[in-house]
Amino acid sequence: MKTMKTTTRILAITASLLSTLAVSQAQFTPGNLVILQDGDGSAPLSNAGTALFLDQFTTSGVFVNSLSIPSTGSSALVNSGTAGSEGALNRSANGQYLVVAGYNTAAGSASIASSTSATVPRGVATVNASGSYSLAATTSTSFSGNNIRSGTSDGSGNFWAAGANGGVLYYPTATTSITNSTTSVNNRVIQDIGGNLYFSTGSGSARGIYEISGAPTTIGNTAVNIINTSSLGGVSPYDFTFNANLTIAYIADSDAYTTSAGFGGIEKWAFNGSAWVFQYSLPTVGVGADGLAVDFSGANPIVYATSADGTSLFDVVDTGSGSTASALATASANTAFRGLDFAPVAVPEPSTLALAGVGLTALWSFTRRNRKS
Repeated sequence: MKTMKTTTRILAITASLLSTLAVSQAQFTPGNLVILQDGDGSAPLSNAGTALFLDQFTTSGVFVNSLSIPSTGSSALVNSGTAGSEGALNRSANGQYLVVAGYNTAAGSASIASSTSATVPRGVATVNASGSYSLAATTSTSFSGNNIRSGTSDGSGNFWAAGANGGVLYYPTATTSITNSTTSVNNRVIQDIGGNLYFSTGSGSARGIYEISGAPTTIGNTAVNIINTSSLGGVSPYDFTFNANLTIAYIADSDAYTTSAGFGGIEKWAFNGSAWVFQYSLPTVGVGADGLAVDFSGANPIVYATSADGTSLFDVVDTGSGSTASALATASANTAFRGLDFAPVAVPEPSTLALAGVGLTALWSFTRRNRKS
């Protein structure tokens, strides 16, 4: 009886520790969607610095909660309320952080995108699964007089950003573009995938998705155009995602989908072993698509996206070119939905894990001793 009571007590303590761990990391739930929202709804959006929020939804479109990003103080990060090219949202390569880029100044700063970086530094920030925000790095030289649009990270202290008048920038040095290509200085969404950098651009003669090998931290690197969306005509690529084998890609296109043109909306591309080939486009709710997240786990990928006009969160089950889009949520008045990704993965705090480990070790040791006796 004494053995049973002691075992029960140790189990209860261990369960309590594990429960505390789960509660401490409950800001975001794995598998849910997170949207970067511009504006708090109190006034019409403008080109001034605008407060940002991370809105969490289930994949069926049920609102869960909203986390505000600081819009005042030394760690503030804001975007232009009317610049649809800004506000991309990405998970770090290790899945542990959401990464967002913006302007390190207080909300309300007028014509923020045209400000100089010396006056209004451009920055990259992270938010982990428990909702902890950190302004990772800033630059007072790059993206000056134009938009900073997106950021990415390997999750180990290295950060990259993309935008206009800056190309691809490495943080924390953040002084000059790491690429030597004049065709990739006006970029949109950047991601660290499998240890390589990928970014989208809607400028130049070869629009589409580019790759920079090796996630470099120094200048003088070549960006290679791997998916040339210019071949389709007037396309405007933003967010994108690949399957695990890098054989299927979806690209959010801010141009409206039309059946007559056969493209726009969300483009599907496939790698045939030597080149990426356009398959078909999926329709959207609202005008075009901007943010993107895809669930590849089932027989038919489920594509989640935000509309380029900032009004809608929607999904499309990709069963082929005849697939239809379904609205999941609508942005409230005086706000806009921008970037989209899945929620970050929680990483247990070392101290809590250690305590839980003590409980489990005690249970194992106690059981072992009683077996010997």
